[in-house]
Amino acid sequence: MEVYFYKLKFQSPVHFGETGIYLENIQESISSDSLFSALINVVALYYGRKEADEWLNLFSENPPFLISSLFIYNEDKYFLPKPLEDSFISKEIKKDLGKVLKKLKLIESNDFFKWQKKTITVMDIENMDKLSKSSTPYEKEIRPRVTLDRINQQSSIYFCGILKFKENAGLWGLLAFKDKTFIDKFRILLNLLGQTGIGGEKTYGYGMFDVIEFKPVDGILKDIVNTKSEYFTLLSLYHPAEKDNVKEKLISYNLVRKKGWITSGRYALPLKRKSVGFITEGSILKEPVEGTLVDVTPDYPPSEILNHRVYRYGYAFIVPLKETGNGDI
Repeated sequence: MEVYFYKLKFQSPVHFGETGIYLENIQESISSDSLFSALINVVALYYGRKEADEWLNLFSENPPFLISSLFIYNEDKYFLPKPLEDSFISKEIKKDLGKVLKKLKLIESNDFFKWQKKTITVMDIENMDKLSKSSTPYEKEIRPRVTLDRINQQSSIYFCGILKFKENAGLWGLLAFKDKTFIDKFRILLNLLGQTGIGGEKTYGYGMFDVIEFKPVDGILKDIVNTKSEYFTLLSLYHPAEKDNVKEKLISYNLVRKKGWITSGRYALPLKRKSVGFITEGSILKEPVEGTLVDVTPDYPPSEILNHRVYRYGYAFIVPLKETGNGDI
């Protein structure tokens, strides 16, 4: 597989919602299932529903590429989810720095590579802590909104949380192409998505971005993808396929359940998709896994509102991407 790196610079505020009823709750990144759904909606919007269904059929059989979740970058620093396996860190270090380790959710790519190689030192952990506190790549705001009751026109106020990325900050992701003919297709879709916007509150112009880099992976990120390691780390959400036999492969993991409203092309529908569980980014596996598309179409939806199936992306993007031997690292 040919692995690509891409980088997004946002031209407007963003709203990446968390599961729940309150719009002031926001996330700082975009999970792989949400990114895939946004891309499929772009296909439906610009090329038609038939083309979107063909993409979904293709991914249900043999996905031509795999996507990671989108993570934060800040200037020349690229952050990744902290791997959940830390048994190689001594009890003495955990006793002194356990609280620091527990608080860390994202770590810089050079530290991620050291974690893969199991060469993390006390100084590394202290530097990770300093970096996490030193510079925030965005500003959070809570903005008021007003809604009108459709029947009596009575107004009520609610609040929406947004992120404003700083000048040299934004989101980045990885792609692994099984079929190289999809490289240009993905690039076009990504640019169209930037013009449409990703996340919530797009009617206010939120979530619009420029693709400022799109290239084969190099440097430390190439090392992370290609290194030999005795375990595999998820960089996407993952929903196990039956053939994955995942119970035998999990070492350390977290779970998340996703649900929400259905968007079809340009329109947000008054229907909720079925909830579905995922194994989260940073989870650790003994062996490679594949994952699957998950059908989350609600039972018996009105045909005049929804006339197609609804899926969530659950394929695993793992590093390293190649199978490793039994050699020591």
